[in-house]
Amino acid sequence: MNYQDELYNLAREIDTAVATVAQTARGAEQAPLQWRLPGELGSVTVSGAGDLSEVTLDVAELRQYSADALARTLLQGIRDAERRADQRRRDTVAAAVTETGLA
Repeated sequence: MNYQDELYNLAREIDTAVATVAQTARGAEQAPLQWRLPGELGSVTVSGAGDLSEVTLDVAELRQYSADALARTLLQGIRDAERRADQRRRDTVAAAVTETGLA
């Protein structure tokens, strides 16, 4: 195999690896993450990109919270879910980069 063929094959391998990582990143951004709120209050769901998509609350549990405490708890839960989704996405992409040999 001559030098040009080797370069062409290497470029194809790199293109394939980059496409695999890009596809993995898209999948990780779309994968929902459900985060449980403290106690039995409920949960929040965010996309892998950290976009809030759902909040589920147990009405009976709401009565145990003041308005301020509920607001703080919900906000903290959403922030925690966003951080965890972002970390999961970064870890997934990093693993794909390593697996494809791009690292």
